[in-house]
Amino acid sequence: MALRIGIDVGGTFTDVTAFDDTRNEIVLIAKYDSNPREPMAVMQRVFTDLAEKFGRDAVALILHGSTAALNTLLEDKGVRVGLITTAGFRDVYEIGRQWRGDDVFNLFAPAPKMLTTRDLIHEVHGRLDFLGKEIAPLSTQDVERAARALVEAGVEAIAVCLLHAYASPAHEKAAADVIRRVAPGLFVSLSSEVNPEWREYERTATTVANAYIGPPVSRYLQQLDDLARDRFANPRTLMMKSDGGAASARMLGRTPVQTVMSGPVAGVIGGRFLGDATGIENIITFDTGGTSSDMAVIPGRPLYKSDVSIGRHPLRTRTVDIDTIGAGGGSIASVQLAGVLKVGPESAGASPGPACYNRGGERPTLTDALVVLGHLSRNALLEGQMAISSAKAETTVETHVARPLGMSLTEAAQGILAVLVSNCVIAMRTITVERGYDPREFTLIPFGGMGPTIATRIAAELGIGRILVPRDPGTFSAWGMLVTDVHQDRSLTRLTRLDATTPPEIDALFRPMEQEVAADLASENIPAGRITTLRTAGMRYRGQSYEVAVDVPDMTSATGLAILAQRFHDAHQRRYGHMADGEAVEIVNFKVTGVGMIPKPALAELPPGPSVLPPPVERRQAWLNRATAVEIPVWRRRQLGPGMHIEGPAVIEEQTSTTVLYPGQNATVDRYGNIAITIPLAG
Repeated sequence: MALRIGIDVGGTFTDVTAFDDTRNEIVLIAKYDSNPREPMAVMQRVFTDLAEKFGRDAVALILHGSTAALNTLLEDKGVRVGLITTAGFRDVYEIGRQWRGDDVFNLFAPAPKMLTTRDLIHEVHGRLDFLGKEIAPLSTQDVERAARALVEAGVEAIAVCLLHAYASPAHEKAAADVIRRVAPGLFVSLSSEVNPEWREYERTATTVANAYIGPPVSRYLQQLDDLARDRFANPRTLMMKSDGGAASARMLGRTPVQTVMSGPVAGVIGGRFLGDATGIENIITFDTGGTSSDMAVIPGRPLYKSDVSIGRHPLRTRTVDIDTIGAGGGSIASVQLAGVLKVGPESAGASPGPACYNRGGERPTLTDALVVLGHLSRNALLEGQMAISSAKAETTVETHVARPLGMSLTEAAQGILAVLVSNCVIAMRTITVERGYDPREFTLIPFGGMGPTIATRIAAELGIGRILVPRDPGTFSAWGMLVTDVHQDRSLTRLTRLDATTPPEIDALFRPMEQEVAADLASENIPAGRITTLRTAGMRYRGQSYEVAVDVPDMTSATGLAILAQRFHDAHQRRYGHMADGEAVEIVNFKVTGVGMIPKPALAELPPGPSVLPPPVERRQAWLNRATAVEIPVWRRRQLGPGMHIEGPAVIEEQTSTTVLYPGQNATVDRYGNIAITIPLAG
C-alpha cells in the first residue's frame, strides 16, 4: 500500500482520511475528539492507529491542516517578543493606521493588539532607500547592543523590520547574523522573509506576529514531523498553508505565519477539485463544523487576499479569501437583555459539547435544537455509533430559551436554527452580492458535520438553485488536503508605470523569483517536470492607495502590456463597480507562486446498479416549518446508488453528516456518489 493521509484538526473533531494510491480508493475515514490543550496527544493516537491498522511501511505522505498558529494568536499564547527597527521608526508599530474598518463610527473601538511593548523595541542606525541602495551602513554595534538587551529582558524571539527591507534584504540578513551569534537559540523573524512588501506598519505587524507564534508553532511542526518518522518507516509530512498549498516543516520553519489559515483552506481546494471533476465552474464552499462556518466564493478559481485580522492582530499574508463566522453545531444559544436570542460565536466545542452528547454540556446549542426538531436523529449520530440524549436536548432548550422567551419547545428550537441561518446568510451575501457576484449563478458545496444539514435552508434564502453534497462531507476538508500541491512564493515591491516600461523589463523582474521558487521546490524533491510558476501583479490607478491582484500574461509578446492593463480594468470594474481606463496604471507588487504538483487521486465512480430507491430505514416526526410536525422518511446514504432520486421532505443520514431536504427540494445521486439537490426558487 502507498497511503496518502489527510488530517484536518478542527475545534471539535480531528478528521482523518486515508487514500490508497495503488488502489485509487479511500480506505479509511475516522473522527477523533480534538484536544486544543494537547494537540500532539491527538496526533499520537491518529498515527498509532494508522500504524497498527496498515503497518509502518504503508504511509507515504501525510498532509496536515492545523489551527496551531491561529489558536496561538487568538488565545494570546505566543512568546515574549523583541523588535529591532531603523532609528527614528520605533513608534511605527504602536501608531498603526487611522483606518478602523467596520468600527469606523465606533468612538470606543479598540485599537489593534500589540504583541510586544515599547520597552522591547530597539532602534539601530543604518538606512536603505526605496530602491534598496545603501544610504548609511548598518551599525552592527547597535544590533549587538539591542540583541543583548533583549536577551536580558527575557525575549524568546526577535523580529527585525528595517526600513525598505522589501527592496533589499542585505541589512536585515546582516542583523540576523549578529543576533544568531549573540543568541544562537533565539527565533529570528525577518520582514524580508516574512512579508517583503511595502507599507511599513503592515510589514512590521506581520513580522512581529511571525516572531510571536514562531517558537510554539515551529516546535509543533517539528514534533509532528518527528512523530511521523517515529511511527512510520519513510513518511513525508506537509503542512497546509493559508494560500491553499502545502509545505514541509523545514520550509515553514522561519515563516509559520503562512499557516495561520491552514485549517479552513483545504475544503476550498477540495471544492474546486470537485467542481472541476463535475463540470461546475462557479461554486461557493460552505464548511460548517462544531465551532465555525467557513465560506468562500470561487468564480472559476479561488480568490485570494493579503490582509487579514486575527483577534485584532492585523496580518499581511497571502491566503485564500475565506469568511469565517462563529456558527456551528456547537454554537451556544442564549437569551440576552431585552429578550434577544443570540446564537454563537461562543461554542461548546469538543468538551463538554452539546447537551445531547451527554458529556456534561448544559447550555443549548444548534445541535440540541436540531435534535428537538427531528432534523437529527433523537437516538444516535454517526450512523448509530454515538448515542445521544434527546431528553437532555429538550431540557436545555426548554430551560434556557423557551421559558425565558415564552415560547413552546419547538418554537424555541426553530428560533435557534433561524438565527444561526440568518448569520450565515448575511455572511454569504457579504462575499457574493457585496463583491459583485450573483449567488444565483453559483452551486453551493456544503461540507463539515453540520454543513449539509443547514445548507438547504441557507440556499433557499439566498436564491441558490443547486447544491452538491460531496461524499463523506464531514471529513471533506481532510480529503481536500489529498488534492493540494506544494507552494512556494516570492514577491517584490517596485513601483512601475505601465506606460514607462516594456514587456522584457517586466519579464526580467519575474524571472529571478521564478528561479528561486523552482530551486526551493527542487530541494523538496519535486521533479522539474511537475513544477510550474504563476505570475501575479498588484496593480492600481496612479494615486490610489491599494492594489488589485491581476494574473500576468505572457510578456514575450508585444501585446503583453495591453492585455495586462485590460485585465486590471476588468478586475477593478468587478471589484468596485467602476473603472477609469483613461487613467495611468502602475504595478506596485510583483508576485510569483511556484507550484510543485502532486499527483491527484481520481474521483472514484460508483458501480452501476438499480436506480430504484430502496425503502427508508425509518420515518420520524420533524418540524420543517413553524406550523406542525410532518412525518419524513429517513435514508442511509450508503443505501443510495447512482441515478436514485429523492423528493423532499426527507433526511439522508451518514457516518459524518446529515442532509435535510425541505418540501419541494429534490435530490439525485450522481455517478460519483455526490448528492445533487435542486432548490425551487420563487418567481
